Amino acid sequence: MKSQRGGTLVNVLLILMLAAICALMFMMLKGDFSKSGTTTAFETPTISKRAPSAIKPGGEFSDGLGAPDAVIRGTLDEFGAGIESVAEFNRDINNDGHMDRITRTHVATGNAHDYDEYKIEMNNNGIFNDITPKGFRTTHGADCALRLIQFHFTPVFGATIISRPFVDTWDTPSVATKTEYTLNTNKMIQGGATKLSQVCDVSDLF
Repeated sequence: MKSQRGGTLVNVLLILMLAAICALMFMMLKGDFSKSGTTTAFETPTISKRAPSAIKPGGEFSDGLGAPDAVIRGTLDEFGAGIESVAEFNRDINNDGHMDRITRTHVATGNAHDYDEYKIEMNNNGIFNDITPKGFRTTHGADCALRLIQFHFTPVFGATIISRPFVDTWDTPSVATKTEYTLNTNKMIQGGATKLSQVCDVSDLF
């Protein structure tokens, strides 16, 4: 009787040990399957061509054209006047796959009133057509800009001109006006004019 009881007890212990081992193996296998079935989602970055920034890194005013593709340096006369530089910007302004051309000519006057003249040309199968509106130039005083131009390329190509009239002195504030130009059917179309605040330097309004 004692041997039978002892054999029964051993069998029970073996069964319990087998059951514990099976349970442990089941839990381990379950954990592996759950890991292998896990899917991690990664966001795919969108790569796009950055448009030229309208603000320089230092916070100074920028005309929005970015870095020029070519620059020609001029020679000034004995008074420091003349064409100081001609910068060329190759930009596809109408998204037709052909590079159009914007030229910025910096004219030195021998005093504090230098200015920039802009020329916008559309590339028509290798022939560049001038579509520049009249008066596309800046006006600068010693400490304040009276007229500035800033270009933009999104959602469509265009330009913003903010200007103010000369009153008494170059540094006397006056009411500024904003005028928008937008490229439409290969022409720069002028929009309405908006009165802004009274300022000395119109760059503060961009």
